[in-house]
Amino acid sequence: MEVGSEEEKWEKLDAEFDHFVVDMKPFVLKLPHRTERQRCALWIRKLCEPSGTGAGIMGRKNRNLYAKLLLHMLKRGALEGPFTHRPEPGTLKILPSYMSIYFDEPNPARAKGSSPEGLPAWVLGELETSEHKLNESWKLSSGEDNTLVQSPTDVYSWT
Repeated sequence: MEVGSEEEKWEKLDAEFDHFVVDMKPFVLKLPHRTERQRCALWIRKLCEPSGTGAGIMGRKNRNLYAKLLLHMLKRGALEGPFTHRPEPGTLKILPSYMSIYFDEPNPARAKGSSPEGLPAWVLGELETSEHKLNESWKLSSGEDNTLVQSPTDVYSWT
């Protein structure tokens, strides 16, 4: 029994990939270091290039696994191999099966920051101002960390 034509399977895999890329955007933009954001952009560009992903259904499935893994690591806030290096030229290597352990991890509860609608355009992401970075830093540190700020009377109280 045939589930669908090869073209329908391609379209489904391409739609899944598109969702992964859209979901990555806010996480990439929040990476603290420009070099990490640029490396992620290189990986995303590589994944979007037909010549980089290989042909057919298997090439698309492999591409989607890379995209899913990158999204998962971005959500965790820690990039690991293969995303700690620039993508290699040529076609993507088959993602090793042991990498699937990342998909079994529970997602950590993360505080939601500003909504993605308020983010700059994807292309302009690298042009964030330092003021924006300071504001983001302040938002992150103004949660439970405010207990670290004590008045002098609290520190030197002898009662």
